[in-house]
Amino acid sequence: MDFISNTEEQTKKMLADIGVNNVEELYSDIPQSLMRKAPSTDDGLSEFEGFCLLEKIGKDNHFADFSNYLGAGSFEHQVPAYAPAICQKSEFLTAYTPYQAEASQGMLQVIFEFQSAICALTGLDVSNASVYDGAAACAEACLMALRQQRRRNKILIAKTVNPHYQRVVRQYLESLGTELVEIPFKEDGTIDRSFIEAHLDEETAAVFLQAPSFLGTVEDIAPIFSSAKEKGVLSIVCADLMSYGLLPSAAEIGADIAVGDTQSFGIPLQGGGPYVGYVACTQALVRQMPGRIVGETVDTSGERGFVLTLQAREQHIRRGKATSNICSNQSLAALSSLLTILWYGKKGVGELALSNFQRAAYLKKNLAKISGVKALGEATQFNEFVLCFSKPAAEVQAAFRMAKIEPGLHLGDYYPELENHFLIAVTETKSKAELDRYVEVAQKMLGEVA
Repeated sequence: MDFISNTEEQTKKMLADIGVNNVEELYSDIPQSLMRKAPSTDDGLSEFEGFCLLEKIGKDNHFADFSNYLGAGSFEHQVPAYAPAICQKSEFLTAYTPYQAEASQGMLQVIFEFQSAICALTGLDVSNASVYDGAAACAEACLMALRQQRRRNKILIAKTVNPHYQRVVRQYLESLGTELVEIPFKEDGTIDRSFIEAHLDEETAAVFLQAPSFLGTVEDIAPIFSSAKEKGVLSIVCADLMSYGLLPSAAEIGADIAVGDTQSFGIPLQGGGPYVGYVACTQALVRQMPGRIVGETVDTSGERGFVLTLQAREQHIRRGKATSNICSNQSLAALSSLLTILWYGKKGVGELALSNFQRAAYLKKNLAKISGVKALGEATQFNEFVLCFSKPAAEVQAAFRMAKIEPGLHLGDYYPELENHFLIAVTETKSKAELDRYVEVAQKMLGEVA
């Protein structure tokens, strides 16, 4: 808020109303030893001098600066400079849910184009105006499946789904009495397909897989979804949106619902969120979509226009009929994702995904040469992979901490779900020189404990 000073006349009137002779009397209870003299006209610093002083003080602040190899759903990607520049335009920065279509055509078109981009990448028929984040999208997808399959109350969910996402799904479903069955994975990190076949029955509403998985593993899950379809079970796939630039789309593998997070496009790392969830599905499930869907139409003059087509949430219809209580469409972050997708274009997204894949493969191959260190399984991985160690996790963690202190590297992260395993993520932000340095540091720090 801008500061607007009071005139002398206004000050006198306010003092008279409260029965005080002057401003100094307001502070009469404060000891004189604590009071400072009022500044004179030539006292203090000029604006320029003040900025110089603040910059000098700021240089005294130090913080750890690591080369980051963390992933697990939050990745370090390049954000084109033009994306935040456009997002900061006042017409986007201050926009809320565009209820009044005639006054919100710009934001409505942004959301419409965002939906179109999600459909283009996933290959599915329809997408909504986004949900809070990837975890919320996963939970909403399960609710969609249960509404569509009203006589079924069981969902099979792979243990290789992001554990944070799994917790949110359980939080959503536990009060509904839904049976949530965890699909185990084998020693090589791939899904236990025999377990799925044994548990696909008439009670199963959906099978939920992540591809690439939380472990980064890429495997052909189309046969699983095909088998599920034969038994009337819906298929849900969670995926890093960028992976569709290189791997088969959700439609190509037979998914009914595709969910995930768009963080890889245009959204920087920011304390775990907020990011943008996406939900896409086949036309048959459009009435089960949460949130809102923006549609295209024409006005009375025949000009192209945009409106909120479906709004099946409790603000608009009876609570018992609502598909969701979502109140935000994350429009500003969704705009940044859209701008980044458009920046790369169809060809560029594929090249970007390939770059992530190749850099991760290069690092994985060279780290596996360290004595006693091995990668989890032989399966293909996208931009994440898991390293396994024979020593207790505490010893390896200590080595990783040492790496952060000396060479300024964050080599990866340990997850309790994986026991003595570390998850490492590589994106296009890492050069070959940086990857070689990682191997050199890992050889020194991990070779002794591996």
